[in-house]
Amino acid sequence: MTGPSFQLLFHILQSEQAVLARTDQKAYTILSVLGVFMVFFIVYFRLLVINAFIIAMLPIYFGAAFLTIWQLVHTILPRFHEDPNSHDESEIRLDPTFFGGIREFPTSDEYFAHLKAMDLDTDEERVLRLLSRQVHALATINWEKNTRLRRGVYSFIVAIGAELLLILSTFIKKGLESLAA
Repeated sequence: MTGPSFQLLFHILQSEQAVLARTDQKAYTILSVLGVFMVFFIVYFRLLVINAFIIAMLPIYFGAAFLTIWQLVHTILPRFHEDPNSHDESEIRLDPTFFGGIREFPTSDEYFAHLKAMDLDTDEERVLRLLSRQVHALATINWEKNTRLRRGVYSFIVAIGAELLLILSTFIKKGLESLAA
């Protein structure tokens, strides 16, 4: 089980797992930064001078902030609906490479016995199919997570931009009022 196909699959699997971890970390970081900016907004909210611009910008800010939270939560906890016709159900149930198949074994000893019973030299095609299914599943998850992360970043930019415009407009209005007085 050391052929070039296995080495390639293990390399891809390792890369996909690294992308998965980095995507989650980025989502957590953006959620944290958004939380800090929302606290700043709450502090400055009482200072806002209500005018048409503020009234127009508030729904944009809250909508973008909500959309950011929605997209980033779905980045961290994606939901998938697998095509039931895409695999042989018995093979998925006993897939020793993925948590769904591993949990079907009642004990770790039975899981170990199953792994030991697999003849990796003669059943290389089955092992390749199991590993390629795992790589494909991780790639699909990564695609969805990165799509959601990108959308979350775009809405984060809109939310922060709207918040900064709201605060800036208030300070400009108060500055102009103090100059006029």
